[in-house]
Amino acid sequence: MKTLTPERALVLVTAGIACLVTASGGLLGALLGGWIVALVVGGIAGAGSVVGALLVRRRAMAGFRAARQEATTRGYADGIAHGVLVGVANYQAAVFPMNVGGVTDDERAARRTVAYRLAAEDEVPHPVREAAANALAALDDEDLERVRDAMSKLYAAVHDQVVSPQG
Repeated sequence: MKTLTPERALVLVTAGIACLVTASGGLLGALLGGWIVALVVGGIAGAGSVVGALLVRRRAMAGFRAARQEATTRGYADGIAHGVLVGVANYQAAVFPMNVGGVTDDERAARRTVAYRLAAEDEVPHPVREAAANALAALDDEDLERVRDAMSKLYAAVHDQVVSPQG
């Protein structure tokens, strides 16, 4: 099923309104003075509604573009915040593996590198970046209590970013 884009829906609605206004003008003209008056009044009403529709369309399209850009920016920030969380959680799993010897030193170093690179991205929201830095420092020190506290703060920062973005 094909969905209507906001632009397409606006075109259909404004075209429908223009047709209705033209027909209404024609009917009013026919009631007031015959078919010549109906043509004149219908034509003027139709032209006016088309001009109005074009003016409204331009303003509405600017609003659609701004809303789309805002949604794209917010979605990207939410996604990168979640990516940082996953990267740090993967590094945590390498620092505190479930099985002794379950993670090699090379794998741990690779996960650490990925986590630091994700946290260092320019687009990471500041609260998430700060919480990730604290979690990474605690993981480097291998302090389990500090890691738990820092990770819970990182989870909260990512949640806050998604619920109400800081920018």
